Amino acid sequence: MKSRFLINGRTVGKGAPCYVIAEAGVNHNCDVQLGYKLVETAGAAGADAIKFQSYTAGKIATRVAPRYWFEPADPQGTQWDSFDKLDKLSDRDFKSLLGHARHVGLTAFSTPFDDEAVDLLAALDVPAFKIASADLTCHGLIDRAARVGKPMLLSTGTATLSDVEQALEVCGKAGNEQVAILHCTLKYPCPPEGINLRMMEHLMRAFPEVPVGLSDHSLGISVPQAAVALGACIVEKHYTIDKTLGGSADHHLSVDPPEMKAMVAGIRTVEKAMGKAVKGVEPLEEEAHRFARRSVTSKVAIPRGTSITRAMLTYKRPGTGIDPRLMEVVVGRVARMDIPEDTTITWEMV
Repeated sequence: MKSRFLINGRTVGKGAPCYVIAEAGVNHNCDVQLGYKLVETAGAAGADAIKFQSYTAGKIATRVAPRYWFEPADPQGTQWDSFDKLDKLSDRDFKSLLGHARHVGLTAFSTPFDDEAVDLLAALDVPAFKIASADLTCHGLIDRAARVGKPMLLSTGTATLSDVEQALEVCGKAGNEQVAILHCTLKYPCPPEGINLRMMEHLMRAFPEVPVGLSDHSLGISVPQAAVALGACIVEKHYTIDKTLGGSADHHLSVDPPEMKAMVAGIRTVEKAMGKAVKGVEPLEEEAHRFARRSVTSKVAIPRGTSITRAMLTYKRPGTGIDPRLMEVVVGRVARMDIPEDTTITWEMV
């Protein structure tokens, strides 16, 4: 597997800036105009890409498949009921969404949930494929997408390490080594205690050649920023223009444009702050190093020729004289000149 690859010209992977994906899913509510707004605002907020979901209710779940999330407006409904309401965006309108993203300079791709969706996305020349956590063991779907030859992002919610390894092998056998894995907890929304960010460290150790990131289902923007501090190469965050919208069940747990902007800004700040794993004086500290440190200082006036005692000395700022750690080396020496009280002592003076 490759540790770095390109998505639409942008380097993604180890050592590159974190790739931020606004996960719009079906928050367009099957309204292409709402989709346009998602694209425009995500780009303006600083996201590197926007991602949608491509599915058909009848191809993703049986009509009686229970939900694993709660919808207050329809608490007894099935997965099919939810998907059937949100699979009505036409192929033509979806193509327009991708075109609009290109127009505003934002990378756009999607998660396919069936073979036909893979074929449609391939025909539309999307620059990457995302595989949902729930489909990590759907090897036929992964193989079909991997053979298109575009980068693959695999979410790993509910997965064992063996599940992840097998999915990577499917991609490899399909001839696709442009693969990243995203830690994820498949709970909507996910409380902080369920996030387990250190799982990313486990994935990094287990698959050192594969870029690791986070697909986040928590509320707020703290978790993605913390993930970047732990080395996430990619962050995916659910995104909407208005959390109060109906339709998609994801609106309420998504970030809105101001939050996305703040999240991206926070991620970029974290990246700048990471620095290097070497302890030493930073260039920005040079002035403080000279003036905030202390030096051996005369506590009283010391006439020339005087043998210096400990009682004559103290230590004060600035740090431009003799290091206070060498105080005892100064004791017993003779003053070469008159040293006024409260003077920073240098080696030329003794």
